[in-house]
Amino acid sequence: MTDPDGSSPAFRVDPYRFMGPTLRSLVTSSIPDEPSYGEIPWTPPAGPLAAARVALLTTAGLFMKGDRPFDLERERREPLWGDPSWRRLRADATADDVDVAHLHIKTDYIRRDLNVALPLGRLRELVADGVVGSVADSHYSVMGYQGENPARIAEASGEEIVDSLQAEGVDLLLLAPV
Repeated sequence: MTDPDGSSPAFRVDPYRFMGPTLRSLVTSSIPDEPSYGEIPWTPPAGPLAAARVALLTTAGLFMKGDRPFDLERERREPLWGDPSWRRLRADATADDVDVAHLHIKTDYIRRDLNVALPLGRLRELVADGVVGSVADSHYSVMGYQGENPARIAEASGEEIVDSLQAEGVDLLLLAPV
């Protein structure tokens, strides 16, 4: 993907895109200066989607029942802190196998339809239709809310998630933001 002049565009996410100027000013005045990440790294897929092994990453704070949930107690004590850890989710997970721990979203809809936060059912359909090659064995969940330090999650969990993706031979990671 290139700009008309042949250069690579800077992929930037504007988290305030849909806020009006007054609300944006109010929200951003209470947040410390955002760190500069530079350009978001972009690597085109090495092959066709129909041959790709695909994993999902949700920001909904999902975890397998019986595993350690995200730390909501600390977040309640420290409202500008968000749990930067991650959880592995099995490819065969269903709504009966997964629970959700998140203070900043309404979790009822996720419990009614897991595909809202982790679209494994939709991914399986794409594999069955031959659009996607295969579903990865593991999928990943983080707590999207990171309070005053959004870089914390990348520092604490990014490398481990990437190592796991590479070890499983994942070609493509799709973000399912909530």
